[in-house]
Amino acid sequence: MPLLAHHSRTATEFPKLAELIAYLDGLQGRADLATLRDILTRLDISREDILPACVFGQKGYRRNTICRSDWYELLANCWHSGHCTPIHDHRGVSCAFKVIEGVGTEIRFKLTDSGLICPVETVTMKPGYVCSADEPDIHEVANMQGPTQDLITLHIYSPPITKMHTYQYGEASTAECGDCYEKC
Repeated sequence: MPLLAHHSRTATEFPKLAELIAYLDGLQGRADLATLRDILTRLDISREDILPACVFGQKGYRRNTICRSDWYELLANCWHSGHCTPIHDHRGVSCAFKVIEGVGTEIRFKLTDSGLICPVETVTMKPGYVCSADEPDIHEVANMQGPTQDLITLHIYSPPITKMHTYQYGEASTAECGDCYEKC
């Protein structure tokens, strides 16, 4: 995946992300989820503004790193029709994202007393929609649009997500997954 870590290059290629990257570069610890949500809500951005980072995978959605540090990772996630994440949580990580293009679907789950997961809500995410996932939140994100309709989202993980708990229907245990994102 492309890593665009040289920030002067990042500022040149992605000028509309300057405020966001300045905030992220100033982090000395995990980002505040409400602040991420506020910045993403105010961010006016299109595919053209992040075009160098819009690369699609063939087997699954693709995570394209725009920039990162020890305290964050900023990505453009690109999804063809039918691509989805595993059902997962974000333990130890602040996660926020904005839909840039297309319509995404978020399915939210709760952990039941039996240890099984149960879907509790489905959210249709249109362009401009901002999602922020707190630690106990369990969800799946997908592009359920038709075959020619892509989805592009701008994601922030703070600190960078390296492992997550994944869940399966009908199983009362979780798995720790470090390569769940490597489907592309």
